Amino acid sequence: MQKINSLEELKKISTYNEKSVAEFFIMLTGGLRSSKRVTYFPYTDTYDVFNEIDDSYQEDLTEEQLRNETYIVFAIENGAFYKYEF
Repeated sequence: MQKINSLEELKKISTYNEKSVAEFFIMLTGGLRSSKRVTYFPYTDTYDVFNEIDDSYQEDLTEEQLRNETYIVFAIENGAFYKYEF
């Protein structure tokens, strides 16, 4: 697993690529994980997030929405956001 340390790092790793999808997780207490697929679209400066825990999908999120409508930025700032390494 690779710890994500900033939004810039998340953007770099999750930039749209039609051949692959970036998979991440938030480390929760007790060793539990909240898995997510995050895609960043540089041409619109937005994110799409697929939440595997409940199959919900959030699309066209601005950075502000990513901060306010998900726990991703909070997790990054608190050292709890990681990329799965396969």
